[in-house]
Amino acid sequence: MAHIPPPTVPLDDENRHLFCQMAIELPIQDVIEAAVAAGWSEEETLAAIIEVADNLMLANVNNAELDALLKALKRKLD
Repeated sequence: MAHIPPPTVPLDDENRHLFCQMAIELPIQDVIEAAVAAGWSEEETLAAIIEVADNLMLANVNNAELDALLKALKRKLD
């Protein structure tokens, strides 16, 4: 897998998301090429990447909400 460089800007930099996109673009292109070489079309591979990313984001949000609820419940019980 291609090397992903670390961030070069602080968390509050307004363009940090763009730097992240640039950092992961080549590794994602490698995944697409490998999937196409394995017999998947580029279009279905891109759609799958979008779906996987969306599912991961939804899971991340749900986990954060659950953590907040658990912390609130623990505060009430303490």
